[in-house]
Amino acid sequence: MSDSDLDRHAPAGGNHGNSSEEGSSGKPKEAVLRTKVLYYPFMGTGINTERLILLSRLCYSPLGIDQLEALLKGDKPSDAETGKFIRGLIKSGHLGTLEHWYTTFAVEGYSRISSQQNDRHRLMKVLKDHGVVYYNEPVQASPDVSQMQQSQRYVKEDNFRYITPPSFDAHPRFKERFEKLQEEILDMQREGLSLGLPAEDVRFALSNATETRFVITTNARQLRHMFNLRCCQRAQWEIRAMFTELLDEYRRIAPNIFYRAGASCVDLGYCPEGKMSCGRAPTLEMLQESYKKSRSSAQ
Repeated sequence: MSDSDLDRHAPAGGNHGNSSEEGSSGKPKEAVLRTKVLYYPFMGTGINTERLILLSRLCYSPLGIDQLEALLKGDKPSDAETGKFIRGLIKSGHLGTLEHWYTTFAVEGYSRISSQQNDRHRLMKVLKDHGVVYYNEPVQASPDVSQMQQSQRYVKEDNFRYITPPSFDAHPRFKERFEKLQEEILDMQREGLSLGLPAEDVRFALSNATETRFVITTNARQLRHMFNLRCCQRAQWEIRAMFTELLDEYRRIAPNIFYRAGASCVDLGYCPEGKMSCGRAPTLEMLQESYKKSRSSAQ
């Protein structure tokens, strides 16, 4: 849900104050990245959350509703056998069943500039077909990603937190200027609001370093794909840090569903970045060339 979406659905008397726990301090605070998984199937129950994937047996066996329920709540197959089944699906590329495993996570301590990259995962898929022009690579996006983001229009930024790129540490004078800029921006926010200017106008003075907070709901298949892109060494440092932290949490929650999850080179065994590869894994082109050579020498 974007700011424009909120325009139509905001409660009366908007411009609520920022709920930052620091209080009205004199200087803006540097934000710390924090992620938390808020929901996943069977959370808080005694059911092994990964057993949901066993329902895909319906595709291959004449199972009724009672039998499907027994797969979820019973002890057969065992958890070890369930894990083996899920990993087998992932190895074979049969990932459609993972779309039935939904999850929601929250993020704070994240910059506005990086949050725009998340919207790219919300773009609707356009099927790739002969003679059809499509606007974005089908594998890059999915309709199965929903995002709600804290609005700068309805949340006053008179006590905002901000994000500092780690690279600034190597240049203390530049970092000091950056910090002073944040103080100046905070002064402008408070002055503008004290003058009675609308918060939606005062926010024009904010920088891209300002913290934002958001909630994302998606399915396991799409989340694995997000890990492919965002855990890559070529991903921007902040979004890579966020998804790396999330990956650790999801591996604890569902180690089989997120088996082999991570950057494309970890998941696929090769790098799809072509000439832009960081060199950690062979590119698809390198593997194809190697295969051609082995075929030629075998003939």
